[in-house]
Amino acid sequence: MYAPQGAMPPGWGPNAVVITAADFENGRLPAICAVTGAAASANLVRRYSTTPGWVGCMFFISWAALAVAYLFTHQRVTGRLPVIASIAAHVDRLHRTGSRLFAAGLVTWLLAAVLGLAAGGTIGTVAATTGLTLGALAFAVSIATRVMESFALGIRGRVTNDGFGTRWVQLRGVHPAFVQAVANTRR
Repeated sequence: MYAPQGAMPPGWGPNAVVITAADFENGRLPAICAVTGAAASANLVRRYSTTPGWVGCMFFISWAALAVAYLFTHQRVTGRLPVIASIAAHVDRLHRTGSRLFAAGLVTWLLAAVLGLAAGGTIGTVAATTGLTLGALAFAVSIATRVMESFALGIRGRVTNDGFGTRWVQLRGVHPAFVQAVANTRR
């Protein structure tokens, strides 16, 4: 059901835990907040993914080799992480803000292109430049909120495959009480 002792990568320390991807996807984790160690009152949907580092080297061979290597080696899992309600609300708010800013950036770029072409001349150039700048700013703030969302939770994860058909999720930065609760479910 869970990884054996010693299955953690070197340097991950005591604030890390390994669980099966099936347990993570189905929300079969202890009702202890992974961030604070308090009783969890919410489940936060999180997605973790891992691609081996060597896949990036395929860029030097060709884009097709990079795409094929990524396609066959990328591991992704989406599941539920138990947290307290205030953390879930904060992370969800950051996620919604980032999504809205990304959409606003796309709409702004589209409007800038249409207005720039429709107006033509100096006015069209100014309108297009202003719109493209505002769209780029919206994208930059969207990326910043995505980073803030990751830091607000403080938990990093990676997905591995043991070669026997079982996928594992390794979570780093979880509260020691959550680690203990997961260890207690192993018994």
